[in-house]
Amino acid sequence: MNDLESDESSHSFPRPGSAEYNLLFGDSESQKKTLKTWKRLNKYFTIPLYKLNILPLLGVGKIFLLLYTTGRKTGKKRITPVEYRRKDDVIHFVAGRGKKAHWLQNMLAKPDDVKVKIGFKKYRIDFELLPSIEEKNDLFKWYVTEYPKAAKMLFGWNPKEDDPTKADFASFSELVEIVKITPK
Repeated sequence: MNDLESDESSHSFPRPGSAEYNLLFGDSESQKKTLKTWKRLNKYFTIPLYKLNILPLLGVGKIFLLLYTTGRKTGKKRITPVEYRRKDDVIHFVAGRGKKAHWLQNMLAKPDDVKVKIGFKKYRIDFELLPSIEEKNDLFKWYVTEYPKAAKMLFGWNPKEDDPTKADFASFSELVEIVKITPK
């Protein structure tokens, strides 16, 4: 690999070892194992403690919301904890598996059934997917500036070495979906 190729790969995301890299590029067995671990954690810890208002009381409602959807195949009610961020008073969250994320498929199939619980408040929402790579890139540049530690864990951002003005999020932006929500 020449210096140019090395330089380009060091600026693209997600990077090996990050949660997003494992979900998007890991072998099918490691993807299943990762998803199973998250489902178990959500089912037995995150969702019950959030619904009991314990996690919002501890401030977790400033980072995670509960997403309520209806299963597109089963019609069952589904609850998914999702990390969100508020930029300019607009809430965004990322579907790290893109349109493969079941919760996103459920949202798209039954948009009128979607609700969120943020902190202690639960309400219906309208949502849209950010349509352009440029909008996603702008959001990622903001995210790595505001939340460098979270970005490191999620997609391999290195706050000591990476520069938001030079980082290339284009390939990553093509793989994921970003949901923008507003209350109804």
